[in-house]
Amino acid sequence: MYFNKYERASGSARHLLWQVCITLLFSLFIGTSLAAARYQPDLMIKIASDGDASYLGSGVFESAASLQAVTAAAFQGTPAQFKIQLRNGGDLPDSFLLSGTGGANGFTVRFLDEAGVDRSSVLAGSGYATGLLAPGDSVSLLVQVTPAVITPGASFRVLVSAASSAEAAQKDQVKAETVACGSSAAVTVSAPADSSGNIGSVVSYRYAVTNAGSGIDSFTLAATTGNGWLTTLRAEDGTAASATGPLAPGATYRFSVLVKVPAASANGERADTHLSVTGAGASGTDDVTTTALAAAVSVAENVRNITQGGTFQLTATAVPGDTLEYRMSVTNSGAAPASALTIDTPVPANTTCQVATVWVGTTSSGDGSACAAADCGWARHASGSILAHLGQGATEAAGGSLQPGKTLYVYFRVQVD
Repeated sequence: MYFNKYERASGSARHLLWQVCITLLFSLFIGTSLAAARYQPDLMIKIASDGDASYLGSGVFESAASLQAVTAAAFQGTPAQFKIQLRNGGDLPDSFLLSGTGGANGFTVRFLDEAGVDRSSVLAGSGYATGLLAPGDSVSLLVQVTPAVITPGASFRVLVSAASSAEAAQKDQVKAETVACGSSAAVTVSAPADSSGNIGSVVSYRYAVTNAGSGIDSFTLAATTGNGWLTTLRAEDGTAASATGPLAPGATYRFSVLVKVPAASANGERADTHLSVTGAGASGTDDVTTTALAAAVSVAENVRNITQGGTFQLTATAVPGDTLEYRMSVTNSGAAPASALTIDTPVPANTTCQVATVWVGTTSSGDGSACAAADCGWARHASGSILAHLGQGATEAAGGSLQPGKTLYVYFRVQVD
């Protein structure tokens, strides 16, 4: 009776209890979300005169800049200028502490915010704190590096780091390197990474040639590739490129070296491309290696005596009336898919093929069921031969595609005459 009375009299209490439960659940949900949220500064860097598409480092997080680094030339009375963008790459609003390398070794460094206010002393000191940034929002800095006295070839590195205020361990860093250039001619040539391509494809290497001297200069471009591979040079507009034309100090000419992988190339075959850039009193070179990616199909045949028992071997002994099972292993050990894959092999002499025993599988034991034709292909006995159209997408009339590292097995049985 007491229990029933309590239930009748406590509707509001139960309602309050549900509110408390919902509040607790909501708090737990929020707490979990906060715990799972990520704080992450994302620094990007480019040469100030380049477009925003040239920013380097989006989504790359380094506590010690290696990938996020750019180089620019500085001339007498003219600083090298870099633009740095700090984006909130986390999931929650956050503020960040920016710090940077101060001037030294004959170089002065200035950091200007988006309003043009000089933040050099705080960045090189205790650090400059940004305001609160929503996820995806960003702020920018202009970095000016000026050599006090031009010593041609001297260089200076400025490191700019950002750390999350909410989670100090979350950091990112970029690097700006300045090369002092005097009256002598100088040129810098970018160095793209080695690459690879399928046979018959064209591999593109993007280059930038910068006049690092103090006067206008023009540079001739030439590239050659070994092994007889075809190489062409193309400007950004797609026209043939053979020279930069006149470049003012600090100006950059961008172009691509295109290397065609010959159709007859074997998997793993390599060719080196040598680029030369020659101007008045200054020259530069770069070398890249292109690797061919091709299919490499091999076929191995084994046999076992079903009548007498035994495993698959290179050969098997048999007497008339014995049943032998043959296994052809078809493997693509290359780096590209094998296409139009077809095998046509005669049935061994002095044997009669058991037509119903021809099948394609993915296991080497000879047991199990046939693989789906759409995935593995077709095989049949035809006019004294075993004809197999293998690979994904194969039909009864044509072979399909066998991916790198994959093996298919064609089985058939014969009776010894």
